[in-house]
Amino acid sequence: MGHLLETIAMICFPGGRTPRYTDDFDLESPGPNGEVYGYQIKMSWDCMPMSSRKNLSNTIRNVREKYLEEDVEFVGFFAPCYGKATTTKVPGQEYISLASREFWERVGNGKKDFDVYVGEVCALLCAEFREEVMDTLVPELIRSLTNAAQHEIGDSAGRLDYTRLFRRINR
Repeated sequence: MGHLLETIAMICFPGGRTPRYTDDFDLESPGPNGEVYGYQIKMSWDCMPMSSRKNLSNTIRNVREKYLEEDVEFVGFFAPCYGKATTTKVPGQEYISLASREFWERVGNGKKDFDVYVGEVCALLCAEFREEVMDTLVPELIRSLTNAAQHEIGDSAGRLDYTRLFRRINR
């Protein structure tokens, strides 16, 4: 789902493009005064551990230096697709953490409810592929997992042996 959201953002963002310096960034766009905005897109706010936040700040410093060689300002953003209520800039971090709704408003060229439209599109896409996933992929996954686990937790008839399962889990 995260890659789908990144793709939607890339396609819809006004002036959105693949970043010139791709380290940690999913999308790049022109800023209003000639600067370059770089966005790291994650599905939700909690998808970025503290170590990644430190790495993002370091990456922004490096990318900023590269752009400054061209006399261009670079601004880095962390863009969680869902779950962040306010835009913040924490002291010591080199990036601005966008509110999710603000990010989608930027993607939608100022449309206030663009996040809702994106949610509706994702729901349609998921519904479209649900039948294929449930009828084809899930049964095949279950067969493959059952075959792989048969010698560990199954019986000779191909059923789950709960004694073997719990002896395996609770050694």
